[in-house]
Amino acid sequence: MKKKQDDFEILNNLPEAARDPEITQDDFKLVTTDETIHEQKFQTKPTTFFKDCLRRFRKNKSSVVAAVILGLLLVLAIIIPAVSPYDVSADAANTGFEYLEPKLFDAGTGFWDGTRQYKDYSVDVSANPDAKTDEEKQQDWWPNETFVRSAISKKKFSDEKYTDSVTDFGKGGFIRHSMLKTIRDEDEYAELRTQEITDKLDLDTTTITISKFDTYDFDKINLLPNEKAQPIESDYTLAKVGLHLVSIDMDGDKEVKTYYEIIEPKIVHSIGSEISSMSESAVDVKTALADAGISRTEFTRYYFAMTIKNEKAHQNQSSMIRSLTFDVDGDQAIREKLCDYTEGGKVNDGCSFTDATASGREPYYLDDAKTKLNYAYLISDKSSRQMYMSKAYFVSFTYDTYEAKLGTKYMTRISYNDLRAWAKAVKSASNPWGVKLLRVNIDIIYSGGKYVVDETTFDCKILDERCPLAKNLTIDDIYVDPSGPSDSNPYGFEVDGYITMYKYYGYETMPKFLLGTDKNGKDMLKYVFDGLRWSLFLGIISSAVCFIFGLIWGAICGYFGGNVDLIMERFTDILSGIPWIVVMTLVIIHLGSTFFSFALALCLTGWIGTAATTRTQFYRFRGREYVLASRTLGASNARLIAKHILPNAMGTIITSAVLMIPSVIFSEATISYLGLGFKNLNSLGVILSNNQPELKQYPYLLIFPAVIIALLMISFNLFGNGLRDAVNPSLKGEDQ
Repeated sequence: MKKKQDDFEILNNLPEAARDPEITQDDFKLVTTDETIHEQKFQTKPTTFFKDCLRRFRKNKSSVVAAVILGLLLVLAIIIPAVSPYDVSADAANTGFEYLEPKLFDAGTGFWDGTRQYKDYSVDVSANPDAKTDEEKQQDWWPNETFVRSAISKKKFSDEKYTDSVTDFGKGGFIRHSMLKTIRDEDEYAELRTQEITDKLDLDTTTITISKFDTYDFDKINLLPNEKAQPIESDYTLAKVGLHLVSIDMDGDKEVKTYYEIIEPKIVHSIGSEISSMSESAVDVKTALADAGISRTEFTRYYFAMTIKNEKAHQNQSSMIRSLTFDVDGDQAIREKLCDYTEGGKVNDGCSFTDATASGREPYYLDDAKTKLNYAYLISDKSSRQMYMSKAYFVSFTYDTYEAKLGTKYMTRISYNDLRAWAKAVKSASNPWGVKLLRVNIDIIYSGGKYVVDETTFDCKILDERCPLAKNLTIDDIYVDPSGPSDSNPYGFEVDGYITMYKYYGYETMPKFLLGTDKNGKDMLKYVFDGLRWSLFLGIISSAVCFIFGLIWGAICGYFGGNVDLIMERFTDILSGIPWIVVMTLVIIHLGSTFFSFALALCLTGWIGTAATTRTQFYRFRGREYVLASRTLGASNARLIAKHILPNAMGTIITSAVLMIPSVIFSEATISYLGLGFKNLNSLGVILSNNQPELKQYPYLLIFPAVIIALLMISFNLFGNGLRDAVNPSLKGEDQ
């Protein structure tokens, strides 16, 4: 009914003491005096449970971002392996593409450009000691061609300086021989020794002379020209060094070492003499033994050792050794193993050395062909060995890995089939464009008693810029077998020339690998996302199986309780007491490292966590009023579980289920990192395991897959938290 204004004369009905002078009757007026007031409909629209969940999920911004990241990773894991042309299978090996740095921008931009920075790399400038400019000094860089010169830029030389590292082109220096305080009391000496020699030594017929044996302390180093002692760890003390002939004899099945002192332990006495740490003359081994009262002159197994005696003081001791030189007269085999000599134009330093840096390299090679000298270096026994004060020139530079691997190179023995393919307009592995790239004609004739190139018909011309041949061939680039065609060389000739490698591999332009390549030349972008695809597949499949089984198991335990719960929980306790890595290892050993075996191993115990969470939630909700009311109305156990308890418990359960996926991925990565990963499939764990040795030199090979795993773990965690709040029925209809 309608209300009248007089019905709201509140002030008139109040006593005088209760009236407020600031409040007047005008403050109490009806807004509507001539209309009937009715109940109004709700302004909000009805919604479904899913829409309400989605609305609450959107309010959690971090969960939305996590969902976007997970969706993006999932899409990339599907698309990139499907569209990328590179082979990243387990046994793939893309020769020529090894260790290319990540590249997005052109070389020279200084960021993500496929280059590597080398700092203080030792170089050899000995061939041009008067060089002043970088161009002059570069003339004798890296004679073994470790680096491609055309890929080097931004060179910066340093002056000659000391280093304590063994460098390729260092000079001089000292070998720092140290006995550590951890040496056992029963060890008599710490040794820096030659390799064991098994050529019989008879000192009556063979004369061995120590012509140079230099040991120094830090004060004496300061007296040497152009040298100044460098700082060394303070916890080392200076040690006296002796020289022993060590004989190895057999006492039954036991080896017995006997130490024969040739030079008594001491530190340097004089500087600049031939024998600077002992007498002024060379020391004959036989005479030194006789002076010590030793009459033995024949040895079968033996070696020479510079020794630091173990005084059982348990402290670090160091010595500085510059040179050790033997002279041998009589036995050629022993002389070749102990002395400087020349063989086939190559200098063999034996185990003698006057250059500590050269002798510090292990192993030391006789020539560029890597002929290893078994006796060319000294080894440490119960001690450590470092370099000290080697002199070298150093350079810092930028190295373009793409130019080095895929740029223009001089290639020997270019296949004639390649030349023929480039000269024909047909698609092939060496001519993927199907156009005529080259005009070439080589005729081999027999003239003057041998096979030669017919100069009148020889022709070579590059017709298209896509031709891998970088320079036209000349007759000098063609090697003709004088005996003519054969089974091994059916065309009778071979070709050498300059090849642009990326064109040779079928690219019109220099390729770019956004995440670089690994030791097998695999594109890390495709490799990582292919591994992510299999890791996600494994995680989703295993988590789904574990979730369903754990949900059923936990629901039965929590709903029925009593003896049912007791029996089922004891079984769960026994199974959970077995470490998962043991279960995983046993399954892999018996079934192999396949996708099925991994999934099975993960599912055997992976459901226990979900079962425990479900059981707890069912214990929480099974006694609620709405459950009791439904049971009173005749609801079955199945209906109570599925319709009344489970929906209310789903928020917590689904969080644990979502987090199970990254847990499975992390478990697979862990077991793969231990060397038990997939054998024929890629995964993030397999990638990390394969590239683990490259962490120091090529960190990007581990950084990218590690970042993906970190994103998965964080995103699934945030996504699970948002999903938990979204599906919680108790929050239905709340705005916040």
